[in-house]
Amino acid sequence: MFERMKNTMSEFGTKVNAKLMAAPVAGALVAVGSATTAFASEVDTLPKVAITEEMLSPVVEAVVANIAVILPVGLGLFAIMVGIRLIPGMLLRFLRA
Repeated sequence: MFERMKNTMSEFGTKVNAKLMAAPVAGALVAVGSATTAFASEVDTLPKVAITEEMLSPVVEAVVANIAVILPVGLGLFAIMVGIRLIPGMLLRFLRA
């Protein structure tokens, strides 16, 4: 029986590229290894945090302030890029005609 299994595996090895089998085998090993839990204890030691409106107000104010600065600068840069692309094309069109 062992010889038959050995022959079957050797035939399988000649028919299938070993590199193609590496990824599924690695995936199976990861799946088996991840079946164990990361934390062995079931004790709830994490603190409970309640996020309030007062906690979020500085973040919202910072985002709004940054958008108020970045938006005009970004629009100005966009206008310059579009102008560099369109103005020479328009000049060439009028000069050729």
